[in-house]
Amino acid sequence: MRVLLLFIALVGLSLALPESELIVGGSQAFKGAFPYYARIPRCGGSLITPKHVLTAAHCIFNDTVGQEVLMGLVDKENYKNDPDVQIRKIISVKAHTGFQKRNWRDDIAILEVDQPFDITDSVQLANIEADDSQLRKSTRAVACGFGRTDYVNKKSVYPRYLQYVFYPLIDNAKCKKFWSWKLWEKQICAGAKNKGISNGDSGGPLAVNYGGKKYQIGVVSYTQDGFIRDQSKYPGVYTRTASYCDWMTEKTDGEFKCLSA
Repeated sequence: MRVLLLFIALVGLSLALPESELIVGGSQAFKGAFPYYARIPRCGGSLITPKHVLTAAHCIFNDTVGQEVLMGLVDKENYKNDPDVQIRKIISVKAHTGFQKRNWRDDIAILEVDQPFDITDSVQLANIEADDSQLRKSTRAVACGFGRTDYVNKKSVYPRYLQYVFYPLIDNAKCKKFWSWKLWEKQICAGAKNKGISNGDSGGPLAVNYGGKKYQIGVVSYTQDGFIRDQSKYPGVYTRTASYCDWMTEKTDGEFKCLSA
């Protein structure tokens, strides 16, 4: 997979720069491996209620309403023939009002679809804990998406199949050495050499395995252009989901609530 950022910000932040370096390290996902993953236009997301998808604020565009959300998707070239794929239309978007491209804080948004998704083996709700302190002690996290996997002859190459990649979480104290001017407590960091996210993965879920279940702890936000191939030096930055439990509850009219012990 590759780092996915969709905007060109200040000081060379990589948010979908088409000519930036690339990252490798992803593997093809099998059906049902990431049932909470949602495919939205230009980005990824996660299903948090049958009618609401969590994504990044920078994934919201003027034409987002009316576009489709696909759940259960693993093969984007054959999804019309896949009985496990469900498709709904976006009827409203709620981006966090605090989001600014200047510092990428509050990079979080919620989409509402026209009718609920059916919960099946291939379509599940993301698990999000209100207290992620234990989860963030995990040695590695996993991200998934359809982000760019190569760059050949000045053209981006995107995968047919859903990709996933494991890499370590990076302590915020260490991450601040690279992102001291912008990192704050509502963000987390992750990445490794030759492993990470890329253009097209924005808004997708960062999760950890704990007690035999996957828990989402982040939303893909940004990384540094020029270091996309080595995110151990400039780690990828993710919006920390546990920091927005109350906001998500409010924006879903109480339909979503973070899990509590």
